[in-house]
Amino acid sequence: MKKFRKNTLQLNIILYSFLFIFFSHKTFAQKKNFDHSPSKENVNLQCEKALEWYKDNPQLKGEFIRVLNYCNEYAVDPSSSSFKINPILSDFGSMNGVNTRPRDNIHQGIDIIGPKEQPVIAIANGEVLETTIEDCWGSTIIIDHGKSFDGKNLIVIYGHVGEFLVKENQKVKRGDIIAKLPKKVKYRCMARVRHLHLQIGQRYCKKEEKDNWGCKYFIKDYYRSLNPHDYWADGPNKVTCYEKNKNFKDGTITYPFPCKKIN
Repeated sequence: MKKFRKNTLQLNIILYSFLFIFFSHKTFAQKKNFDHSPSKENVNLQCEKALEWYKDNPQLKGEFIRVLNYCNEYAVDPSSSSFKINPILSDFGSMNGVNTRPRDNIHQGIDIIGPKEQPVIAIANGEVLETTIEDCWGSTIIIDHGKSFDGKNLIVIYGHVGEFLVKENQKVKRGDIIAKLPKKVKYRCMARVRHLHLQIGQRYCKKEEKDNWGCKYFIKDYYRSLNPHDYWADGPNKVTCYEKNKNFKDGTITYPFPCKKIN
């Protein structure tokens, strides 16, 4: 009887864990209430481009199909009637990564998929603190974007990029091209899916502090990061595209990729 109860308890734990992961992903994807007209065609195309790693690894066809289906099902398209926008595959708070696998901790950023060499643009005015190639993340840029409208520091990680187009200590303006997505996905933290990891902390880890306790991947408050969706220029959960001749409120952010204007 004790063995039966133990086995039942283990099965219940597995079942509840699966349900939590499944519904948490869907809930976080749906609760944003983006003002968008989702395009399945846009999502399908972007998913295929983001998964080009598998073209060089045809022996993993089964995995490719699984990840592609997952991407097509769960990627959130924030496109509007005015702009076509890169989809978000693993959102802030998600318990699933871009490759379908459960995370050990709640996601602290947003993962946006894209094609090779797509420009990555600054989400606000700021100063480049660091450009580095990290063993797991690959090429990564850290920018101090000053204070948010509610008084918080905006120390932003642009992770998993390719070519750097800015240097440390360089001043940048909102909309400036700071990097390009990589041609090849070759670092472990990219999880075989080309994407930008955008994360907002408040306390930067200086280079001389990297090995000290309390620093993790460029910021000291890694697991207490700010939700980017709270700081869009058009308001919370309203993904805002950068427009060259438009004025944006200080302390807000715009999308880290150029949006394609829909005529």
